[in-house]
Amino acid sequence: MAQKKIVLAGGTGNIGKLLTNEFVKLGYQVLILSRRVQQSKNSNIKYVPWDGETKGAWVDELEDVDTIINLSGKSIQCRFTEENKKELLASRILPTKVLGAAIVDLMHPPRLWINFSGISVFEGLDGFHDEDSKDYAQTFLANLTKKWEETFENSITPKTQKVILRLSPVLSKEFGMFKELYPLAKFGLGGKVGNGQQNISWIHESDLIAIVLWIINQEKVSNLYHACVPKPESNELFMQTLRQAVSMPIGFPLPAFLAKIGAYFKGVESDMLLLTNAVEAKRLSQEGFIYKYPTTQKAFEHLTKEK
Repeated sequence: MAQKKIVLAGGTGNIGKLLTNEFVKLGYQVLILSRRVQQSKNSNIKYVPWDGETKGAWVDELEDVDTIINLSGKSIQCRFTEENKKELLASRILPTKVLGAAIVDLMHPPRLWINFSGISVFEGLDGFHDEDSKDYAQTFLANLTKKWEETFENSITPKTQKVILRLSPVLSKEFGMFKELYPLAKFGLGGKVGNGQQNISWIHESDLIAIVLWIINQEKVSNLYHACVPKPESNELFMQTLRQAVSMPIGFPLPAFLAKIGAYFKGVESDMLLLTNAVEAKRLSQEGFIYKYPTTQKAFEHLTKEK
């Protein structure tokens, strides 16, 4: 049986590293398209230079691969200045366009193309939103996500199935939301943010890896999935469960005005703390995916135990 080849476009970030480690464990060959090329000590990992904008020698590397996963994009953990907005958009649109153009040129194109996106397309909206929801928000992040998904959908790849995977905040001990909140909760600072009623959608890192593998290994998949737990919960309940996991009975709240000041000095936008994002994942469960960590209680128990 031939070794399965997976291409990760923009695969040097946190999510790319998670997926690379898992693919290598499974014996897959991983090709990482990156502007920051490095040498790998593992024979199953190869870094391939690209600029994310124009075709080049990297296109030939896509022949006979099984799956392309596009993770390209500047991190949204920044202030939304005009300069950053342009970079956030270009770093998503241009790589997606050139990947679509490259696939068309291949003699043996990939079977599957997974394009990461974000649940922020519903940022700040009332009600709950699953994969069938079309009521999109009008914030900068929501519009950024819509343009990214439209670019992907407009790529004509008749021999390659396309799947959008909308990512939620990933709970990991190595990066992101949990890593930042864990020490605060331990020291009694893990209270609700603002009024605490804004909803949070999230995914445990192990379940995210499992979702990607599940999509790759299915004979038939849908064109869109939400990479989050089935049901969101309020910020207040989220923080309460975290405090319980670290055995801290108190948690001083963070008023909205202090959240805005803190976000300013951290160089990020406060909307990601204060706006609700009530996103549900319906299709994964309907099609047979089983979560290992479907609740904050299970996720926090696992992550704090490892700590």
